[in-house]
Amino acid sequence: MHKTAPILKPAIMTIILAWLVAGTLDISYAIIVWGPVFGKITAARLLQGIASTLMGKDAFTGGTGTALIGLAMHYGISLAWTVLYFLIYPYISLLSRNAYLGGIIYGVFVWAMMSLLIVPLVTGHAWSYNTIPFLKSIAPMIILFGPAIAFIITPRLE
Repeated sequence: MHKTAPILKPAIMTIILAWLVAGTLDISYAIIVWGPVFGKITAARLLQGIASTLMGKDAFTGGTGTALIGLAMHYGISLAWTVLYFLIYPYISLLSRNAYLGGIIYGVFVWAMMSLLIVPLVTGHAWSYNTIPFLKSIAPMIILFGPAIAFIITPRLE
């Protein structure tokens, strides 16, 4: 059996913890805010919406299966953003000065990349500004997602 190098194990565990916390906070926010709070969508429909970025409209008729694909996609994307932060954090002093400020900045960056670049490229639908949806979509990134990653990773790297 191959043993992980001693220095890699804490790094991997830190990434996993940050990923699961940030990803769970983000999807929980989306399910609660868009569901019970605003009554706009069910959890299954929200997750199918995530899956639809790759599967198209068929995702909405796929039942639990496509909802689970959407959930897996969400966590996959969260993992990618977590690993990116882990890799760039030591080289960007702005992120290392203050974990909360670094988390807010990273949250804005993630929101911008996803909303303005990645999702429009994948779906073919350009982003358009509308104040309330904008605030609802950027809020979890700057309050939950980015700070969760920063607070979990930052102390472990110092």
